[in-house]
Amino acid sequence: MYDDDTVLESITPNIKSQMLYLLSKRGLLNNENVGKFAYDQLRKIDLSQSDVSDQGLFKLTRCKRLEKIDLNAEKVPRTSVSSAGISCLSRSCQLLQVVFLRRCTNITDEAIISLSENCPLLSELNIGGCSRITDCSLESLGKYSKKLSSVNFSRASVSDNGVFSLANGVCSKSLKEVHMNNCENLTDESVEAIVQFCPGISILIFHGCPLMTDQARMALEEVLTGRNGRMKQVTWTIY
Repeated sequence: MYDDDTVLESITPNIKSQMLYLLSKRGLLNNENVGKFAYDQLRKIDLSQSDVSDQGLFKLTRCKRLEKIDLNAEKVPRTSVSSAGISCLSRSCQLLQVVFLRRCTNITDEAIISLSENCPLLSELNIGGCSRITDCSLESLGKYSKKLSSVNFSRASVSDNGVFSLANGVCSKSLKEVHMNNCENLTDESVEAIVQFCPGISILIFHGCPLMTDQARMALEEVLTGRNGRMKQVTWTIY
């Protein structure tokens, strides 16, 4: 007789990949089974619908070729994933390129610093709704993440100083999309920094920032005029 673990071990990676996809779409992955379906060559995993915590992430550290992980909280904030899980994953899965952590409310700067230092290919990062994120995260991204093209830090506890560090950092030429909406401490200077130092920017979202004024609109008008319509999407609120 074979137990379930033995049977799963004998399944080919192709079949495991299909099973993993179906389970993830139905939100059926959890801390108990996620490790059983993970395999060494796994490239991407969607946990946005599933109830997985740090314990589940620890079981993914064997997936050295992992490039994308989606932990976005779809309906309610995800509190079971913390910086400990993300930091551990970043040290083991250094090929990560896409990391989605929207509304993972226990994520702190520790996780983002670890990602930026250990995952040099990081290109897309969503930490929107992670209110414990501060300027330290943006400073680290600006220092290490030279391939970063898309970042969402909406509702984070960041200031103009953090945005300056990001816009003037190693990712200034690669950044194409920035979401910094509902950041209460940001001023027009953050918008000016992004449009001035990030020539490839095409999507800029900064609505719901109460300290923004008409000066931000003027800075945007200069960009829209000078870049021949390269901006694809802009949303803002002027107070």
